[in-house]
Amino acid sequence: MTRKKNLTESQKPANVGTVTATRKERERQAREELILDHAQRLFRRDGYQDVNLDELAQAVEYSKGTIYLHFQSKEDLALAVATRALRHRADLFERALKFTGGSRERIRAIGYACVEFMLTYPNYFSAELMLKSDSFWEKASEAQRQKHAVEGGRCFRTVHKAIIDGQTSGDLPPSPHMTTELQAFSLIAMTMGSHIMTQVHDLRVLAGIEDAATIVRVNQDLVLDGMGWKPLFRDFDYASSDKRIHDEIFPESNWFKAK
Repeated sequence: MTRKKNLTESQKPANVGTVTATRKERERQAREELILDHAQRLFRRDGYQDVNLDELAQAVEYSKGTIYLHFQSKEDLALAVATRALRHRADLFERALKFTGGSRERIRAIGYACVEFMLTYPNYFSAELMLKSDSFWEKASEAQRQKHAVEGGRCFRTVHKAIIDGQTSGDLPPSPHMTTELQAFSLIAMTMGSHIMTQVHDLRVLAGIEDAATIVRVNQDLVLDGMGWKPLFRDFDYASSDKRIHDEIFPESNWFKAK
């Protein structure tokens, strides 16, 4: 009978430790995604203040101690949920910038991505205001704050690149009063504000808004026209651009209706 030999550490294949570590990391990542999936559902249903980590632990079938191995606090958990959503937003923006067309069509594609994100995460920007409050932000870990900042930076840089492209092509005249960074900030702030305001029922009634997606895009066009970004809305068939944006970049979106 052949006796099975015990290998010393030096005799083991060089990649054994790496394979084991990779498998453990995959398992950890899968567990973390499971926690985030259920946390997102509970935050949407109950709101941040009323989410109970005992209920979350029961839903994921892990102990609260396991949850705390991934997230140091309830604030960390909420910020991680928001960061995952923000990563999706950054992915949408970067997809939009690949649209083949003029510079205003590409910034319009980013506007399309904004609406896609808004409809997927309808309460995100209202939650973002809470997340950035001093009372919340200071309780979140530095690691989670940095992860959130990375994804926000991706969104900003994509809009900023679209502005640079517009100026380079001659479609967007340089502003004598604003840097390109401030212009990017203004576009992002306007869209964020539009998203939040469309969630306020009384204001929607007063303004006669029935379709939030449409009014957000109208606001975007008003600002782009005000910046002098050509072709102006009245001078170009942007309905055809929108159909191409949908068909070529975001075929999975189900809110767009071709005109």
